[in-house]
Amino acid sequence: MFFVATIGKAHEKIEGYSYNAMLRYILSLNPSKIYVTYLTHYDYDHGLYGEEIRKLMSEDMLADRVSFRGADEKKYSTLYQKYIEENRSSPEFVIKFNVLDIMNTTLNSYLEGYWKDPQTVNSEVTDSLYRAKHRLTSAMFPELEVLTWENKHREIMENIEMTGVTPNTMILCPAESRYWFIDHFGPHR
Repeated sequence: MFFVATIGKAHEKIEGYSYNAMLRYILSLNPSKIYVTYLTHYDYDHGLYGEEIRKLMSEDMLADRVSFRGADEKKYSTLYQKYIEENRSSPEFVIKFNVLDIMNTTLNSYLEGYWKDPQTVNSEVTDSLYRAKHRLTSAMFPELEVLTWENKHREIMENIEMTGVTPNTMILCPAESRYWFIDHFGPHR
């Protein structure tokens, strides 16, 4: 299996992993199926996607291989916001939440400086930093991490497993999610 990261608007800043560079990278891997983890078919049908999907779907060699296997982002966003609102009055919560916010800003800034090409974006360095971020998040907010991050990714994995994977299947996911799919699909494939 191939695990390929997208980086949203950061594609515009990183010449070596621009939208076109990512498309060339995907073409070079020649996947038999491409499962997009961050969009549903509804999202695609209603134009709720970014430039990377527009380019992917305009490529005749790939468009028929693409399947949207995401979860309802609104559902998980609502759960996240509800948890934040319910806990916002706790000083301990606010301190931990602010530390997490600082860590996110620092981590994302560092990675945008590190990313140069497909190899650096899709690297163990990127994966290990996001893995550590989620371990810390889980240590500080275990209920929130399970409720939103873990449950959403398990739902996406089930959506993918329903249709089957092969050694030549590509999981196209946000850079932050890549480690999760590697850890859950990779070892036994």
